[in-house]
Amino acid sequence: MLLVIAACGGAQREQIAREQVDFQCKDRIASYVASGAMAANEVGAQLDCKAEGPRVKRWRTAKDGKHDEQTIPITPGEFDKAWKEINGTGWENLKDCTNGSTGKRDPLYVFDVKDDQNSASFSCQATSVPYPYNDIVDPINALGVAHKGQLGDDEPSDVKALDKKDKNR
Repeated sequence: MLLVIAACGGAQREQIAREQVDFQCKDRIASYVASGAMAANEVGAQLDCKAEGPRVKRWRTAKDGKHDEQTIPITPGEFDKAWKEINGTGWENLKDCTNGSTGKRDPLYVFDVKDDQNSASFSCQATSVPYPYNDIVDPINALGVAHKGQLGDDEPSDVKALDKKDKNR
């Protein structure tokens, strides 16, 4: 049994080493920050490779000020797969969205995307990020959830208090 486990670990290390040989960071970074979300004052995530190799960084600041943050190392292959989806949005040409809800109480998403040739910043105010902006958010979030699950408690304390109040009736 131990031999099988050791062989699997060795194969994974070899795959990571093989991918890193061919990996070209090209200063790629994609991030979003959502302010005024229902679950938190601020939620954000970033896919980057320059500072510490391929990684996803996620953070969340609750309405009570509690800050949770994670940095998740990922393989070069995972990075390139997520970047391919992000690159498919044509981010270099995106501007502030016009198909969001633009409700005053809806979260404001601010995006920053960059590589070694271009950079772009744009925003979208919406309860749910519309296409193609969601193709920036989704691959970053999928990597974070696949490796570490949800960040922090996904139910705000004020909602928990209401649930508790309802149960006590």
